[in-house]
Amino acid sequence: MPLLREEAEKLSNNQLVQGVVEEIIDRDDLFAILPFTQVNGKAYVYNREKTLGGANWLDPNEVIEEEGSTFDEVTAHLRILAGDVDVDKFLDSTMGDTNAQKAIQIKQKAKGVAREFHRTLARGDSKTNAKEFDGFDKLVTSTQIVDAGADGNPLTLTMLDELCDAVPNGADVIVMRRGTIRAYRALLRATYGTDAVMQQLSNFGRPMLTHNGIPIIMNDWIAGDEVKGTNSKTTSIYAVRLNEVDGLHGLYGGGNAGIVVEDIGTVQNKDATRTRIKWYCGLALKSTRSIAAIRGVTNI
Repeated sequence: MPLLREEAEKLSNNQLVQGVVEEIIDRDDLFAILPFTQVNGKAYVYNREKTLGGANWLDPNEVIEEEGSTFDEVTAHLRILAGDVDVDKFLDSTMGDTNAQKAIQIKQKAKGVAREFHRTLARGDSKTNAKEFDGFDKLVTSTQIVDAGADGNPLTLTMLDELCDAVPNGADVIVMRRGTIRAYRALLRATYGTDAVMQQLSNFGRPMLTHNGIPIIMNDWIAGDEVKGTNSKTTSIYAVRLNEVDGLHGLYGGGNAGIVVEDIGTVQNKDATRTRIKWYCGLALKSTRSIAAIRGVTNI
């Protein structure tokens, strides 16, 4: 179950690509725990459990009925997340004594790649844009939704308990907006007189805010204008199980964790050099019961 951080450590022979990978994952809580699988091809085909085969109590000599489990074949396609950055040769030459202009631009572009991945993870919709993968909002099925109320309601601890219970094999992370995290802290102070529920967890390297031991991660790309009844200002909270067996995990194609840094060279119509950063990536959900959502939370 490789993590991007582990992949970056293997790239000692390519400092430029290693730097880009490290910039994408630097101080990023999600990439600290989201596993990735390498894909040899344009798509990743897997079986998602549909129905579970049962068993029956029998009398002696009674015929045993066969009942196998059923599966849906799911195909997750690799997507191309890419961007170019041009650096003026004059500026690179005359300002290189204070800041390496090309290095700065590549670093900023890597941050932009990470930001777009986070946006797609929260709000990706392949029906609206076939070039991107489906994110949390589209992966949650109707049976995995905790309803906050007809017109939405403020967050409660009971809602979070119900959310975690909706992931039967155990959620590894809870994802919510910044404003929702503030509301959770206020709820803890009002209930227990303190919001000091930080735990030191493996992979993060620092204490994390948790609910029942499950780390809470911020993603401000989660929509804050979801419509719930008559209320058009609500948001969602997600609980996700992360692994390659029955959970959610990332995909990448090729070497270097799927990240490619190309020196395109001199731009034809201007005195600048161009660098292209590409990430061949995707997302796979092995079981629909590995992600759940609270809909209609008014703490945005």
